[in-house]
Amino acid sequence: MSTPNPKKVNFIKSVINNLENNGFPQKRVSLPLEKMYEIAENKGLNLNQVLETLETDHSIVSEKTDDRIIFTQQLANDIDPNKKEDLMKQAMEMMNKMSPEELQRIQETFENMTPEEKQEIMRQGKDMGLI
Repeated sequence: MSTPNPKKVNFIKSVINNLENNGFPQKRVSLPLEKMYEIAENKGLNLNQVLETLETDHSIVSEKTDDRIIFTQQLANDIDPNKKEDLMKQAMEMMNKMSPEELQRIQETFENMTPEEKQEIMRQGKDMGLI
């Protein structure tokens, strides 16, 4: 297994931060295609490889148009079934490592949500095949 390129890791973090500052993942966000290529090239990176990593490691899908790259969050239904299993295992491992206090806080947070928020969480769980 190769060591991650720090420039690539930092660039990906920067892209994700930029997307989140623009309403992602709730909104589709587009960034200028040519500018993205320039920034990647100035960092010695291949933008196509960066976009591939965003999709495989962060479930962020990109679509190129003539002058923009449009980013969307990959839907759980689009995730490979094997990857779903991995996500479930990771979630279970995380929960098993949580203290009783952390689990209690999560439960309280859920209980304090509006019915609409709870319904959305349940819908997302169903979409991911968890329910």
